[in-house]
Amino acid sequence: MVEKRTLTFATLAVIVWAFLATSFAAYYYMQQLMVKNQLDEKQQLLTELAENYEGSVAKRNLLFAEYGALLGEYQWFQGENYSSLMGTYAGLLSNLKGNYTFILNEFPELNTTYNNLLNRFQEFSEKSEVTKEEFGSLLEDFYKLFTALSSKELDTTIGKASRIQVSLCINYTLLGGNIEWHNVSISSCATLFDLTREVANVTYEYWATMEPGHIIITSINNQTTWWLWYYWDETINNWAWGPVGCDAWTLKNNGIYKWDVYP
Repeated sequence: MVEKRTLTFATLAVIVWAFLATSFAAYYYMQQLMVKNQLDEKQQLLTELAENYEGSVAKRNLLFAEYGALLGEYQWFQGENYSSLMGTYAGLLSNLKGNYTFILNEFPELNTTYNNLLNRFQEFSEKSEVTKEEFGSLLEDFYKLFTALSSKELDTTIGKASRIQVSLCINYTLLGGNIEWHNVSISSCATLFDLTREVANVTYEYWATMEPGHIIITSINNQTTWWLWYYWDETINNWAWGPVGCDAWTLKNNGIYKWDVYP
C-alpha cells in the first residue's frame, strides 16, 4: 500500500513538473516572440526613418543648389531691372511647393507664409520693372520659408521615432468655466501650436511680420478672447509668460504649459 501510494505521488509529481515545465516554456516562448516582434517593429521604424531622412536631405540639397544658383545670378546681375530673373524664381517656388506639399498641407501657418510669398511674387511679376531690393526681398523670404519647411519635414520624420510627455492647462475660469488639463504624448519636435491644435479646436491670426513665430490664438474651443500662453519655469517655480509666438516654441519632455485669458 505504501509503495503504491508513493508511486502515485511520484506520478503526480512528474505530471505537475511536466505541466509547469511546459507552461514556463510556453511563457518564455511567448515573451521571446513578443520581444522579437517589438525589435522587428523598431528595426522597421529605424529603416523607414533612415530612408525618409536620406530622402529629405537629398531634396533639401537639390533645392538649396537651385536657390544658390539664382542667388549667384542676382549678386552678379548687371542692370537695374531684375524682372528677367522672375521666371527662374517662379520655377523655384513651384519646386518648393511640389517637394513640400505634405508639410504645407499639414501646417497651415507655413502654407499661409507660402501663399503670402506667392502673392507678392505675382504682384512683382505684373510690373514692368523689378528693383534689386524687391527681388532681394523675394530671395530672402524664400530662404526663410525653405529653411522652415525643410526643418519641419526633418522634425516630423524624426518625431515619429521619439515622443515626449507634456501637460497643457487651458484656464476658462475668467470666462465662467473651469480649468482643463491635458496630459499628452506627442512628437519631440512639436510646437505649442501643434499641441494646442491636437487637444482643442482653435482659430488664430497670422502675423507675417511677427518673429519668431507668426501665430496668435484668437479662440480655443469656441471661446473667443485674448489668449496668452505660459510655461512652468522650474528655476523660479512659477508660471513664466511665453516670449515668442506659440508656433515657434518647441516643447520639452515633461514640460508644463498653460493657456490663460488676458485679465
